[in-house]
Amino acid sequence: MFQQDIFEYEFVIMELMKYIDVTNLFHSSPKYKYNKKNLHYKKLNREYSLKYYLNEDFRNTVLRDMLYPLTQLQLNLHGCNNLTDVSAVGNVHKLNLSWCQNITDVSALGNVHTLDLRGCQNITDVSALRNVHKLNLAGCQKITDVSALGNVHTLDLSVCDKIADVSALGTVHTLKLRYCENITDVSALGNVHTLDLWGCYKITDVSALGNVRTLNLSGCKNIMSVSALGKVNALSLSGCKNIIDVSALGNVHTLNLSGCDQITNVSALGNVHTLKLSGCDNITDLSALGNVHTLDIRGCDNITDMSALGNVNVFDDDDDY
Repeated sequence: MFQQDIFEYEFVIMELMKYIDVTNLFHSSPKYKYNKKNLHYKKLNREYSLKYYLNEDFRNTVLRDMLYPLTQLQLNLHGCNNLTDVSAVGNVHKLNLSWCQNITDVSALGNVHTLDLRGCQNITDVSALRNVHKLNLAGCQKITDVSALGNVHTLDLSVCDKIADVSALGTVHTLKLRYCENITDVSALGNVHTLDLWGCYKITDVSALGNVRTLNLSGCKNIMSVSALGKVNALSLSGCKNIIDVSALGNVHTLNLSGCDQITNVSALGNVHTLKLSGCDNITDLSALGNVHTLDIRGCDNITDMSALGNVNVFDDDDDY
């Protein structure tokens, strides 16, 4: 009935548990019996998360019998399409409501620390979620206004393709906007630490993103100039077919230029640690890349001389990478 989770301070209530036994769970393991002061999380599996939502007696028992006052509760209600009113779970620490497609009102969830609402396609108003620490709204395609979410630490808005204005999100630490196809202006996002814009193909100007630490611009096919991105630590430009000049990127640590088939000159990239050039079939000269640690040149069919790469970990068409 009892199983240690991968996290040191969690314990999991598994199958066959009767809710009257909540207070006795720590007796199941000497580790938890003798170190129970370190327990901070109570995590219900999906079956008992649903019982918590539906059964008031069960809910009250769990809350009353939390082992310690600071214990925080985690619920997994993924895919429960009969859920509509979520006010009963508004004070949960970590809450998974992904693909609960009948939820429309999330105004009661503003105190949740980590909230997963992926695939909840009928949510429109997220203004109450401004204080959530980690928020996943991927696939919530009716959302248009995210102006209230600037205080969220980690925010996933992937495939929210009606969002166009992201000017309020410049203080988010980690921001995913994959396939938000109506975004054109990212000038306000220069202080985001980790920014994923994969597939935002209407973006053309990335000159404001030079201070981003980890930047994914894969599939942003209309970008032409990357001269401002030389300070980015990890940069992916995969599929950005209009890029020609990469001379400013010599200090990037991890650089993905896969499919950038207009690039011919990589002589400035000798200090890059990990460099992906797969599909860059117009590159012929690799003589400047002898100090690169790991190099992917699969599909670079016009390279004939690799004599300068003796100390480089090279992946070519004969290797899996």
